[in-house]
Amino acid sequence: MATDLSAQPGKLAHIHLGVDGGAEKFFVRLSRALAKRGVEQVAFIRKDRPWRNELAEHCDVREMTFSRSHIKRHVIRWNIARQIRQFGAGVTMGWMSPASKWLPKPGPDMRTFLRLGDWPDGFHTYGNVQDLIGNTPEIIRQAVEMGWPADRAHVISNFVDPLPADLQPVNRADYNTPEDATVLIHLGRFVRRKRFDLAIETVARLPQNVHAWLIGDGDLMEDMKALAAERGVTDRVHFLGWQRNPSPFLKAADILLCPTDEEPLGNIVLEGWNAGLPVIATASPGPSWLIEHGKTGLLSPCGDVEGLVGSVTNLQETPGLRAELVDGGRAYLSKNYSEQGVLNSYDLLLGS
Repeated sequence: MATDLSAQPGKLAHIHLGVDGGAEKFFVRLSRALAKRGVEQVAFIRKDRPWRNELAEHCDVREMTFSRSHIKRHVIRWNIARQIRQFGAGVTMGWMSPASKWLPKPGPDMRTFLRLGDWPDGFHTYGNVQDLIGNTPEIIRQAVEMGWPADRAHVISNFVDPLPADLQPVNRADYNTPEDATVLIHLGRFVRRKRFDLAIETVARLPQNVHAWLIGDGDLMEDMKALAAERGVTDRVHFLGWQRNPSPFLKAADILLCPTDEEPLGNIVLEGWNAGLPVIATASPGPSWLIEHGKTGLLSPCGDVEGLVGSVTNLQETPGLRAELVDGGRAYLSKNYSEQGVLNSYDLLLGS
């Protein structure tokens, strides 16, 4: 029978090799929520992560060097397993595929999980993984289709923290944005699949009072700045860099834009609903699973800039649609992606 961690607080180990992004924000958020339920945790992470101190507020943090050397890997994995035993954890959760090679061997006193927030890329390093946790059904469907046992694959999605009641929006003037502009906001890494180019192309096809705030960093940043210059919208497309706390920007924006091609979940959709924004997205797997078109957001085909333009125009020209989408998104978020509901699912799985 499943053991409820909220009733019998246990000990949990994490292995997370990430840098800084939505997955890392949720890792800290989940760890904090588990700590509030009395779960003691230890986390093995790379050195100098920008979220290290935030995690350390509620979790024992061990910073390590993860070598690519085959010989050193065995020594490091043995060291991690030894520290986990000393800590007293009976469950270890790896975060994303790179963590799989560092998991301790499962056994009578150790259960191992690998949490995926992106598509599985093969199981060649999954030898010590007992169960997979995916944050969308599509991730798990692909894993099972690739040969992972269905009875060892589980879906548990994400949750977001409610915004503070006294949260103040950023001052638009500080970002060269008129107070009366319609501001589209898109967040993420500047990589191909996030399609920041579509956000720029959308602004270029809309009236002068439409601006875009692009929050993030990455390899394609300079390419996107060049595209904005080519389309003549450098005064309306604002590159705001990576923001550890994007909430004040979300609160100051008008529409959350998610134009991605291959989005497993779409944390920014949840963030948009949480901030009280109407959401416009392309129909990649995650947003298609999250959004009911016309009720909790507006969907258009992937890669279709005219569809995005039409969605923005529809929002601007249809009285009451904004309020309907905002109310629908908030209600859906509260019902399906609450902290309590997600934690209960982890309790049942990790504590079983």
